[in-house]
Amino acid sequence: TCEQAKGFGLCNSANAACDEECVGEVKMACPVTCSLPAEATSGHLDLDAAPSDYGVHLPPAATAAICSTCAAHPDLSCCHNHPHEGNGRALASESCTEAMNVVWMNLMQALQRRRIA
Repeated sequence: TCEQAKGFGLCNSANAACDEECVGEVKMACPVTCSLPAEATSGHLDLDAAPSDYGVHLPPAATAAICSTCAAHPDLSCCHNHPHEGNGRALASESCTEAMNVVWMNLMQALQRRRIA
């Protein structure tokens, strides 16, 4: 969802898992959420107060990046579903983006090894 994209920093910058094209697709799918500061999009217990595109599904590349990262690191603060309590979760935190990069770099290396073998 757009909430997850914001949490992983996919509204702002490309990384190993989500390139510039992927980020552009996220921005098109989530214009309201992506335009807001992280503080304005965290901790929504009342979904009526959330940005209008908060629950919109993401493009496949962004979804794959988030799902693979959360599968490998399910306890990250950015790997969650509503409802959540308070504003304590760290949106666009380094741990989330770092984990995403590590997961995808490992995946790319594994694919490279398969091609060589």
